[in-house]
Order: sequence, then structure tokens, then C-alpha cells
Amino acid sequence: MLDSLPLEDPAEIERSHRRAQHSSLRWVLVCVTLTMLVMAVADQLLSPPGESRAYISLSMGILALLSYLLVRLDRRKWESPLMVTGVMVATTWAVYSYGSVRSASTFAYLGAVVMAGTYLRLRALWITTIAGVLLLGLLTWAEASGNMAQAGLVPDLRYWLMGSVIILLIGAQLHHTRKANDEVYLRHLSQVEERLRLEHERDQSMRRFRRIFLLNPTALLVQTANTQAVVEANPAFERSFGYRGDQIAGLHAGALWVDGQEWQEHRKTLIERGHTDWQQRRWRRADGTEVEVLVSSELSEDRSGMLILTTVIDAPGAG
Repeated sequence: MLDSLPLEDPAEIERSHRRAQHSSLRWVLVCVTLTMLVMAVADQLLSPPGESRAYISLSMGILALLSYLLVRLDRRKWESPLMVTGVMVATTWAVYSYGSVRSASTFAYLGAVVMAGTYLRLRALWITTIAGVLLLGLLTWAEASGNMAQAGLVPDLRYWLMGSVIILLIGAQLHHTRKANDEVYLRHLSQVEERLRLEHERDQSMRRFRRIFLLNPTALLVQTANTQAVVEANPAFERSFGYRGDQIAGLHAGALWVDGQEWQEHRKTLIERGHTDWQQRRWRRADGTEVEVLVSSELSEDRSGMLILTTVIDAPGAG
């Protein structure tokens, strides 16, 4: 069992999760910006003369930087779709430029799908996934039919660098996402545990109250606060006033009072103060006889709504 924590508002947990995702997105965008700039420099230095495609990596880095600035400006509606779309376009551009779907750039389609699944809605995830499948199929057809430049496919350092960067970025993004989700899961789990503990304590209190209610030698009456209908009376009440359980249940509490005006005053005091002092009043038994009693009521909260607990004892000197 987890250590119990104070109960939290579920909405606050969701807001905290969104803040964690927002922070994760900023971190990912910074990493993409820096790694793409490094890849642009590496591509420029390592490529044979005339074969550098550093401009693709540089374009991707600039797009990631623009998305990061949008996040900082709190334009959260646009930065994730812009980034995902940019990755898809840049990946297609890179694969076509290299001339083969077997280039390391193809891995970036996976990165775009992971990013869409992390930061966008389910519909956007499906659109990104289907778009990636279709673009990959189109590029595969183009290569197979000879509509792309002849690819060298040399397993050089550039291939390893590009593939490694994409894998590391996907891994880092999944790590941040899992970390945020685990935190939310543990907080929700703690909430459930705490609520179960409170419900268990409440049920124990209710069982104790019911035993006290049934065994109490003083007449007790429970009624709803909104309708004043009797919910239950304890055996002591039934003995004192001659009612059976099926007779008293559902009876309007006002029917027990001889003077309706006294009942209204009692009820008004109860609503204003939440309880009443002992009041000497006249009540009516089941057989219609009148009796002087002392009455005290208080409001009590229940899962089904507010209840009124009324205690009745014989008035001093009453026959």
C-alpha cells in the first residue's frame, strides 16, 4: 500500500500532467534544435564534395527553434502540429534527396508518430500514422520504379549519426512521457487508496451509529431535510409512540406534532442554526392520544442528502 496523501482535486492532477507534458515538449524541442544543428555541421564536414545535405538538417533545426519559441509564447495550439508536420515533410525531403527509403532519415517517421501520440489528440495521431505509411509507400514505389536518384547507400559515419540521433530523441521523449504518466498514475492511485480508507472509516462509523441508534433507550427519529418524510425510527420510538416500522416510514414528520405552528417554528430554528435546543411540545401517538414531550433536532449530512435526527423524551411531570 502507498503512503496516504492528502486528497487532491482530480482537475489539479490533470493540470499538473499538462504542465509536465508542456515542459517535456520544450525539452524535446531544444534537443531537436541542437542535434539538428550538430547534424548540419557534421553533414557539411563529412560529406563528399557536392553531396552535402546540411540544409535539410538546418531547416529542421530552425523549425524546432520556431516551435520552441511558440511554446514560450504560450501558443500551444500550433507548436506540436507544426513540429509533427515539419518532421514529416523534412523526412520525406531527406529520403528523396538521399535516393532510398533505406536511408537513416526514414527513422524520423517513427519520431513523428511518437510525437503526435504524445502531444496531439488521437485523431491527429491516426492522421500522422496513415500519412507516414502512405509517404513511405510512395517513396518505396518511387525508388523501385527508378524515379529517384541512384543512392550510394554507403554505411558511413553520417548514417550512424543520423540514426543514432533519431533513436536517442525518441527514447528521451518516451522517457519524459512515461515519467509524467507514472507520476499521474501514482497520484490517482493514492487518491483511490485514500478514498477507500475514508469510505471504510465512514462505513465503520455508520455501523457504530446504527448499533447505537437501534439500542438507544431514548426515542430517536430520522427524517429527510427536504421533504421531512420519516426515514426510520428506532425501537424505543416505536415503543413510546405505538408505531410499527412500516407505519412510521414515509410519514410526514409534521403529522406527529399536535400544533402545526410549533412544528414550523421548530423547523425554522433547525434550518437557521443547524440544531435546536430542547423544546417542550405536544406530540401525537399512533392511537391519537396527545403527550407532552421534550424535542431536540439537529441536521446531519449523509450520502443521500441532509437528514434530521430528532430526539424525543417525556416532558417532566407528563402523565
